[in-house]
Amino acid sequence: MTVDVAVVRDLLTTPAYHRWLGLELLEAADGAVTIGMTCRPDLTADVDGSYVHGGILATLLDVAGDFALVTQLGVGLPTIDMRVDYLRPACPDDRLLATGTVVRRGRSLGVADARVTDADGKELAVGRGVYSTAVG
Repeated sequence: MTVDVAVVRDLLTTPAYHRWLGLELLEAADGAVTIGMTCRPDLTADVDGSYVHGGILATLLDVAGDFALVTQLGVGLPTIDMRVDYLRPACPDDRLLATGTVVRRGRSLGVADARVTDADGKELAVGRGVYSTAVG
């Protein structure tokens, strides 16, 4: 299947929340994406500003899983369920990479795995999402 990278990029960078986070589409292939993001101090979760809020990592996992399916369906999909395992904290100014891979795409449900790493390749979080593929 040929992926329309321009459509995937537009769908990723149009939502205000995605723009606020500074999400970038780095790679898109059939059933797989890599999304980049640079953390900022205003995303930290503690008063000392020493680590990034886990919700940011969960967002990256969700978006990467969703967009792995977007490469195959060409539309954004609602999340039905998601599991997140946090492995280590992200730090302010970290460059984060989120990869998503389709596990299964059915008529009504799709499943995708995702992982977030720092620029050195250390895994920060992993997850699995279930998305509604009953579009249209």
